[in-house]
Amino acid sequence: MTSRLAPVARRLFSATQISRSLTRAEVPGEQIDAKRARLLYQSKKRGILENDILLGDFAEGNLKKMNETELKAYDKLINGEHMEWDLFYYLSNKKTPPEDVESCQVYQKVKKFVDEKRVPKSS
Repeated sequence: MTSRLAPVARRLFSATQISRSLTRAEVPGEQIDAKRARLLYQSKKRGILENDILLGDFAEGNLKKMNETELKAYDKLINGEHMEWDLFYYLSNKKTPPEDVESCQVYQKVKKFVDEKRVPKSS
């Protein structure tokens, strides 16, 4: 009986090791165009209307310009360990983001985009 479970245990263990290095939604071996499409969709369908608008608008204008490293950082930002409302509060200055978020260059780009969007343009 134990010998029959060993292959299953090995597969589960290796899947756990792989998942530690990936975000919730990251797909191993994903092509860059597929990643951009996935991130655009995920940016627009957050489950919180405020983030749908902020992140969706940011993604529409910026994902095409981002390289692989930036896309991975953006993926980690929107699909990582931080709760959806916390992300909104960080972007809207209601909460101070943790150091790992604040020091992320992609977060800084999103934050700048949100700040500029919030300021009404004068005629």
